[in-house]
Amino acid sequence: MRAGKQLIVAAALALPVLAGCGQLQETQEQLDQAQQGLDKASACLDAVNVAGYTPNLADLDRAQDDARAKADEIGALAQRVGDKTLQDNLLDVQASLEQVATGQVNLQNGLNWSQQHLEKTTAIASTCSDVTGG
Repeated sequence: MRAGKQLIVAAALALPVLAGCGQLQETQEQLDQAQQGLDKASACLDAVNVAGYTPNLADLDRAQDDARAKADEIGALAQRVGDKTLQDNLLDVQASLEQVATGQVNLQNGLNWSQQHLEKTTAIASTCSDVTGG
């Protein structure tokens, strides 16, 4: 009989602890969501800064070197971001810069390329405005 009372007392004491575990899990989920938002905001800041690069096509050798470096930087950033849409946007900008790096873009077709590149960088800004509320 005494063991039965001890079991009931132990169960009664455990209930608040178990309820507290549920609240802890909910709080942890909220913290995880907030962290994901901060991670995306940080990635967006990096993405907008890096993707905003526009090569100087009047100096093609330097433009190719600079575009290669920026394309590599954007590719590395794309691998780190968790948001699929932002990742896809970054990969589009990376492919655009690789066109410059490989010599596919020159003064003759630079205007057309610039317009297409602007659309790709605008897509990043649009994706990121969801995070910043812009």
